[in-house]
Amino acid sequence: MDTDRKRAEAEEHYQQGINYSSAAASGDQQDNLEKAITSFQAALDFYTLAAYPDQWAQIQCRLGTAYRMQERGDRFTNLRKSIASFQASLEVFSYETTPIDWAQAQYGIGVGYAQLLRLPIPQEQQHISIQKALSCLQAALKVFTYESFPEEWAKTQSHLGNLYCLQPGEDRYEALKQAIRCYENAMKVYTPETNPVEWALTQHHLGNVYAFLPGGDRQENLQQAVYHYQEALKVNTLDAAPRNWADIMHSLGNAYRLLVGDDPNSNLQTAISCYQNALRVYAPETTPLEWAAVQNRLGIAYNLLTEENEEERMEKALGCFYEALRVYTREEHPIEWAKTQNMLALTYLDMPDDSNQTALRKAIECFQATLQVYTRHDFPLGWATVQSNLGHAYFNLSSGDIQQNLQNAIAALEAALSVYNRKAFPFDWARLQHTLGSAYGNLTTNAQQNLHKAIGCFRAALLVYNKGTTPEEWAMTQSSLGDAYSNISGEQRQEMLERAIACYEAALQIYQRHVYPLEWSKVHGKLGYAYSELSEGRRQHNLRKAMDHYRQALKVDFRQVEPREWALLLFNLANAYREYEEGDRQENLEAAIRLYQATLSIYTLDTSPLEWAASQNNCGNAYRDLHRGNRRQNLEAALACYEHALEVFRALQMDEYVAAIQENISSVYEALKDFA
Repeated sequence: MDTDRKRAEAEEHYQQGINYSSAAASGDQQDNLEKAITSFQAALDFYTLAAYPDQWAQIQCRLGTAYRMQERGDRFTNLRKSIASFQASLEVFSYETTPIDWAQAQYGIGVGYAQLLRLPIPQEQQHISIQKALSCLQAALKVFTYESFPEEWAKTQSHLGNLYCLQPGEDRYEALKQAIRCYENAMKVYTPETNPVEWALTQHHLGNVYAFLPGGDRQENLQQAVYHYQEALKVNTLDAAPRNWADIMHSLGNAYRLLVGDDPNSNLQTAISCYQNALRVYAPETTPLEWAAVQNRLGIAYNLLTEENEEERMEKALGCFYEALRVYTREEHPIEWAKTQNMLALTYLDMPDDSNQTALRKAIECFQATLQVYTRHDFPLGWATVQSNLGHAYFNLSSGDIQQNLQNAIAALEAALSVYNRKAFPFDWARLQHTLGSAYGNLTTNAQQNLHKAIGCFRAALLVYNKGTTPEEWAMTQSSLGDAYSNISGEQRQEMLERAIACYEAALQIYQRHVYPLEWSKVHGKLGYAYSELSEGRRQHNLRKAMDHYRQALKVDFRQVEPREWALLLFNLANAYREYEEGDRQENLEAAIRLYQATLSIYTLDTSPLEWAASQNNCGNAYRDLHRGNRRQNLEAALACYEHALEVFRALQMDEYVAAIQENISSVYEALKDFA
C-alpha cells in the first residue's frame, strides 16, 4: 500500500508539472515554470532510473524543457540543467528502440546549446556549443523527416539555419549559403496561412542572411534581402506586431542604405523612411539600445545623401549621432559610444567649407574621444584607422598654431603606420606616407631636414603607387615629390630643381588638360617656378621655358576657385617677364607691369598685405627700368609703387626689405634729377 501511495503522489506531482508547464503560456510564466520544475523533481523521488526507466526519462525531458524556458535566476545555469536533463533521458531513449523520444531529446539538447550562444560566454565555448548544437539537431533530423514530422522538421531546419549564421571559420560564405538552404527548407512547411508567425520570422532571417552574405553579387543579395523583409511585413504589421514591424523596418532600412542601384539617393531616402518608421515604435525609455542603433543608422544615411542642402543634411546626421549618445555612454556601452564618436568625427569632416575649421576642431575632439576606447592593444586596426583620420584632420587644420597642428598630424600618422605596414596594407600605407610627407614638407622649423624626410615619405609611397594601376595617386605623389625637391636649398639646390622638373614632367603624363584641367594647370605653374629658379646653364633659355609653362597654366581659368593661387601664378610670370632680356626688353617690362597690376585685384592691402607690398615693389622695379613712353611718368609710377610697399614693410617690421626699398627710392630720385 505504501508503494501505491507513493506512486499516486508521484503521478500527481508529474501531472501538476505538466499542468504548470502548460499554464506557463499564460499568467505568471516564471512562477509556473518554477512550480513545474519543483513538481517534476518531486516525481523523480519515486520514478527512478533503476525502477521506472521510461517514466524517469519522460520526466527528464519535461524537466529539460522547463529549465530551458526558465528566465528567472542564472540563465546559464538553467540552460546547463536543461541540457543535462535531456542528456540524462538518452540513457533510456535510443534511436533503435524509441526513435521519437530520442529525436525530441536530441532536439532539446541542440536548442539548449543554441540558446547558450545568446549569453556572454568565452569564444572557445561558443565554438563548442555551435558544434554540439549542430550535431544534435542534425541527429534529430534522422527521425524528424519532412514526410513524417513536417512541423518538427521545419523547427529543426530553422534552428540549424540560425546556427549556420553563427558558425565561425574561413568559409563564411558557404556557411551562410547553408543557412539559406535550411530556412528555405522550413518555408516548405511554414506558410502565411498555416504558420504566419513562423513564416514571417523565417522571412526575416532570410533577409538578414542575404544582407550579410559576403560572396556573390552584393547588390543582387541586397535586393533579395529587401524582398524577404517586405514579405515578413505582410504578417508583421504595425497594428498586429509593432515590435516585430519595427525590427523589420530597421533591417529594411539597412538593406536600402547599402543598395546602390541606378538611383542611390532614392534608396537612401527609402532607408531614411524605414528608420523613421522604426522610431515610431522604438523609444529611449522602452527600447533604448534599438532606438540608439536606429539613430546611428539614420545619421549615416543622412551623411551619405548627395542631394538637398549639404549643411542641413550634415546637421541632421550630427543630431542623430548626438541622440544616440544619450543611450551610448562610455561607462555602459563603451564600444558603441566610441563608434558613435567616430561617426560624429567623420561627419564633421564632411561639413561644407565655410564651417570647415570649426568642424575640423570638433572632428579632432571626437577622434580623440574614440581613442579612449579604441586602444592599440584591443582594437589595433580600428585604432590605426582613427589615428590616420586624426592625422589628416590635424594636417588640414589651418587655424591656431599651424606648426603644432602639423606636429600633431605627424604623431598621429606615424602611430597609424605602426599598424599599417606595406605588406599587409599597401594602399593605406602609401596614402599615409603621402600625407606624412606633405606634413613634413610644410614644417618651418628645421625646414631643410624635414624636407628630406618628406622626400623619403613620397618616395616610399611610390613603391606602391605606379603609373599603370594607380595613375592618379602616382601623379599626385610625383607632383608632391617635385614640390619637396624644389624647396631644397644649399649646394644641392640646382640638382634638386632638376629632379623637381623630372617629377613634374612625370605627373603631366597623367594630368592631361582635358581630363585633369586644374591639376594640369598647377603642375605647369610649378614647372614654371622650377625653371625660373634654375641659375646654372642657359639662364635666358630657362626663363623662356618658365614663361612658356606659366602661360600654359593660365589657359585654365581657376581664379574664382583658388584666387590666391591664380595671383601667385600672375606674380611669378611677371617676375619672369621682368628678368627676361631676350626679344623686346621694353615689351617684356610692360607685360610684367600689367601682370603685377592684375595681381592687385586679388592681393589687397587689407587681406594680403605682404603679397600686395611685394607686387607693388616688383612693379616699381619694372617701371624704374621701363624707358618706353614717358620716362618721367614711369619713374614717378615706380616711386609711388615703392612708397606703397615701404609703408607695409615698415608696419611689418621687415627691416631688410625696408632698406632695399629705400635704396630703390633713392635711385629713382637720382634719375628724376635729369627732369628737374
